[in-house]
Amino acid sequence: MITINDAIRIDLDAQEVKKIIEKALEKINIAKLDNLRNRHKNIQFDCLLRGYIGEYCISKWLKLYDINFDTNNYIQDGDNIDIDFLYKQKNIELKTSLVPDFDLTIDNAIKKRDLKLIRRGDTKIEDLRGDVHLQIYYDQRRKAKDDWLQLQEIDLDSADTDYLYDAFKAHAYEKTTYFVGWLDKETIAEQINLLPEKYKYWSFSGSQRVFWNCKIHHSKSPIELIDYLWNL
Repeated sequence: MITINDAIRIDLDAQEVKKIIEKALEKINIAKLDNLRNRHKNIQFDCLLRGYIGEYCISKWLKLYDINFDTNNYIQDGDNIDIDFLYKQKNIELKTSLVPDFDLTIDNAIKKRDLKLIRRGDTKIEDLRGDVHLQIYYDQRRKAKDDWLQLQEIDLDSADTDYLYDAFKAHAYEKTTYFVGWLDKETIAEQINLLPEKYKYWSFSGSQRVFWNCKIHHSKSPIELIDYLWNL
């Protein structure tokens, strides 16, 4: 089982974060942002931003080991932000999350939370989309941040990355990004098929989604991803 001691913190500087904001502004039409929970526009943009930050951080870290993705493709999937990479014909999905306020720490989130793997209809786990699933946590509290974002008057029509960097306090992403774990599809299927049928998936009140039961602490450590990708 993994713990916070296995996590890899991937640091950024201010210029890198601003470049990522610039990328988000180039590719995302704010007026068209929408998702299942109809969240405040500031929260939506911050979710999109951290999706791009997660993509950048994983790519940056893997380049240290001479691993470069063939392509990457941003996907907004309902209220979940997926960043998909293609590497040696393997589709790699990235989940980015803030720490639930009740958990307080990333370590607690690792112990208690799941990789958010959506079960689509009545499909079997073998039909799961994606070959490899990565989890990033940002050391920031989810509800506290959402509450703060909703109180801010931010001009999302602005193209000034310095302004948006300050307005969103994006410096918070520079030293709070942790790659905590990952699993390949085959291992996920093995783990879930050991469970009784009623424990294979779960949902929560008010959710329009059902998720496979995939505990983060049963993931593989980040450093193991290097050998896995090298040996593909």
